[in-house]
Amino acid sequence: MAIEAGTSGKDRRRHTRFVCEGSAEVMVFQPKFLFRGRIRDLSESGCFIETSVRLNLKRMAEVEVRFTERGVYLAVLARVMVIRPGRGAGFEFLSSDPRLSRAFHQLVEVLDVAGPDA
Repeated sequence: MAIEAGTSGKDRRRHTRFVCEGSAEVMVFQPKFLFRGRIRDLSESGCFIETSVRLNLKRMAEVEVRFTERGVYLAVLARVMVIRPGRGAGFEFLSSDPRLSRAFHQLVEVLDVAGPDA
């Protein structure tokens, strides 16, 4: 299901985001720790990871986001864009990461084609 940019609050996304239900984990480099959650939405430029973990992260901190969606496992570098206490965090993928590969773009295409009933 696609979510239109700007439908809730101040949304700075440049791309259509798609509802997801896969598992996710985020490796934070400084300070070093890992947290798990659920990927709730995904776009060409980022994602939102839902977690009940209390996050003490700085905006723009670099992390590695690992997730599985529709049987596709991906791990990409990202930066923290927003923390929503008690809900999770939004991440922007680093376009320079070569892991934003064909598999990632194919997943976005599958989500797009699946449409609102997926």
